[in-house]
Amino acid sequence: MNNSQLSTSNPARHPRPRTVTKSVALPQTRSETLELRDLLEANLHALQALHEEHRRMLDTTLRTVDSACTELRGDIRAIASARAPWVTALTETRALLYVALRELIVGADEAELSMHLPAAAPKPPQRAR
Repeated sequence: MNNSQLSTSNPARHPRPRTVTKSVALPQTRSETLELRDLLEANLHALQALHEEHRRMLDTTLRTVDSACTELRGDIRAIASARAPWVTALTETRALLYVALRELIVGADEAELSMHLPAAAPKPPQRAR
């Protein structure tokens, strides 16, 4: 796949510019071959060390994210629980409002009303034809 194919498949992604490297002549002597081998081995060791470092960083990041997810799940379960403090407070507030409204409408001893409140709203009167 070349760069033109990358840019047509995903226009938002810009391909990384490639570094230009010079071609290297093949080693002619044994010392040149050993020097190239040492260079390649050093490069391989550096890449392996970089790979291990990235792997450790990824493991640490994944553990951090996993523990954060676990904490979030626990918090959501606590909020959603029927025994959560906010549910209890809401229930108590509802009960207090019910009592307060009942005292306003009916009265403290239900003595102010001469008749009970209707269970359903009365139907509007119909006109005779």
